[in-house]
Amino acid sequence: MFQVPNPLFDLAGIMCGQFGIPFWKFFLATLVGKAIIKTHIQTVFIISVCNNQLLDWIENELIWVLSSLIPGFDSYLPTLTEKLHAVKEKYLAAPHPVPSNVKEKWDFSFASIWNTIVWLMLMNFFVKIVNATAQDHLKKQQDKQLAKKVSASRH
Repeated sequence: MFQVPNPLFDLAGIMCGQFGIPFWKFFLATLVGKAIIKTHIQTVFIISVCNNQLLDWIENELIWVLSSLIPGFDSYLPTLTEKLHAVKEKYLAAPHPVPSNVKEKWDFSFASIWNTIVWLMLMNFFVKIVNATAQDHLKKQQDKQLAKKVSASRH
């Protein structure tokens, strides 16, 4: 399944790490936002799009509200509903089969470029973590050796 990347979420996570937001605070906020709020919004959207009776009811209610609130909307209503119905039919129509012998081209979309940037940032972060850990370990070893030499020179 194709997942649309959310660069703002990636940026928010990076900025929270940069500014020292505690992990559990960020994790719990993310869990509430994604698991509770986002899931329910997506569920309601999918149910309303896939349920023709509910979709027709929503359409009729929107038409009634918009035509009563916006003067002159009634003149644009037939062409607008016709276009919306065409989009709906196109969306609900079965996709055309794609032959398996067709080779895919490189997709240089914003999503692939963003994913590459995020991967490079993650790799850089990983290298920095390994480097910092190695330097810390080396410093501890050098401090131990220095402490031994200092204590040996005092005796």
